[in-house]
Amino acid sequence: MTTAFIRLKSHFTGWRGWELNPVVIKELRQAVRSWAVTGVLLLFLLVLLISSLTFLVSQSLDEGANEGLGGRMFEMFVSILAAASILFIPLYIGIRLAAERQESNPDLLYVSTLTPGQIIRGKFLCGAYITVLFFSACMPFMAFTNLLRGVDLPSVFFILFVLFLAVCALNQLAIFLACLPLSRPFKILMALYGVFQSFWIIVPLVFFSFSMMGSGIGARMADHNFWIGTATVVASGLAAVGLLYVLSVALISPPSANRALPVRVYITLVWLLGGLLNLGWVWQMKDARLIYVWVYLTFALMMFALLVTISNSDHLSRRVSRRIPASGAARVPAFLLFNGAAGGLVWVALILVLTYGAARAILILNGTRFPATGTLEAEDRHWFVATAAYAFAYALLGLFLHRRFLAARPAKLAGLLAVMLVGVWAVLPSIVLFFLNQLSWKSVDGLQLGNIFNVFYLLDDSRSFYHTWFALAWLAVMILVNAKWFWTQVKNFRPPPLHEPPILE
Repeated sequence: MTTAFIRLKSHFTGWRGWELNPVVIKELRQAVRSWAVTGVLLLFLLVLLISSLTFLVSQSLDEGANEGLGGRMFEMFVSILAAASILFIPLYIGIRLAAERQESNPDLLYVSTLTPGQIIRGKFLCGAYITVLFFSACMPFMAFTNLLRGVDLPSVFFILFVLFLAVCALNQLAIFLACLPLSRPFKILMALYGVFQSFWIIVPLVFFSFSMMGSGIGARMADHNFWIGTATVVASGLAAVGLLYVLSVALISPPSANRALPVRVYITLVWLLGGLLNLGWVWQMKDARLIYVWVYLTFALMMFALLVTISNSDHLSRRVSRRIPASGAARVPAFLLFNGAAGGLVWVALILVLTYGAARAILILNGTRFPATGTLEAEDRHWFVATAAYAFAYALLGLFLHRRFLAARPAKLAGLLAVMLVGVWAVLPSIVLFFLNQLSWKSVDGLQLGNIFNVFYLLDDSRSFYHTWFALAWLAVMILVNAKWFWTQVKNFRPPPLHEPPILE
């Protein structure tokens, strides 16, 4: 393994493209000196060897030939490889990055001329190479199963390809979690929780490989629908990994940087391309209801984006202000994509409105452009509009309370206030009914205006429009309350005067 690391290092240093990213070389050098990678890899090889010998000896004692011996051994090796890769590699990458994020250890992130993108890419590429190392160690055992019956090479390569992408995605997730600005105890608890949750990832992947082996992937590869579905799943996974990447870069960027710009641009592009991809599936399957996949994913992502947006500071650094376009036409999209809660609110609202409009247009065409394949829920628009209006109302209320009473505190308290208000109003009616001795399942399932969760578990769907109109009215009030603040942000969004001397931040 050490020889492989040294050869890779010499290859990187000899290739000019990798000289721009020394994080990979640094991480691989430290991995060579670390007993963690070496010890786990040797233990992994020992487990594979003992398991294969035990399996062959147990099978030799059975009478008759086992036609599926190779397939069963391959399933055993895939289970061991998935467990070793998922339990160790993301944890190793995440712990190292989390340790460097501590202020007491300014090794790379605080004393470095590297850009945040170079750091995150270096961490990810190091994790990808360690993943390749584990897969390469397991490959001779996989090749041995091909000499037996019950397994074919297309199935082997496809399952390993899917498993490799899954491990790389988990590596990027671990990098993102390590970049979160949390204290060391919280990160330790998160690491322990991640190890526990890894079993819920390993088991589905293993059963997926078993089902793929049983269904015969090699025979299905001749069908173009198989490759269309595979390309869709891979593209969705790459989009999620890219989102985690840009979020990680934004988290480790300095506070004076324009953190929101790459994140909002990326989300906008993924939203647009995802909508086109979903529309292609609607056209291919002739079922307009498939558009709900895009709607649900967009709605969930925008709710998260709304929470992050209201946690942004209103003050733009001098570094960001100098990048504001002087032209009024170019300043409009910049206002939506640059730092700041005001522009972020409009950006989230535009994406939700366009998503709702596009989905309604597709559903209206159901039965004309697309064959009517079933009854579409007439009340679906109520949950979308009501939940979005409630979310914006709570967000604007959190912003107002932060400006009025906690203006000297960090801006991220606005998001915390909004979440607390949602939780308090969700449980407050139940607490009041409990002390009045009138709490029952019927009362919980009844109409509770202002409760964002009541929109989903309301038994009588015919009354859901009450939530819609109440949420819209409350949102209109919150918009009026915050109108002065919003207009101030719009007026202040302009580049500084040219004669003003620059200020180092």
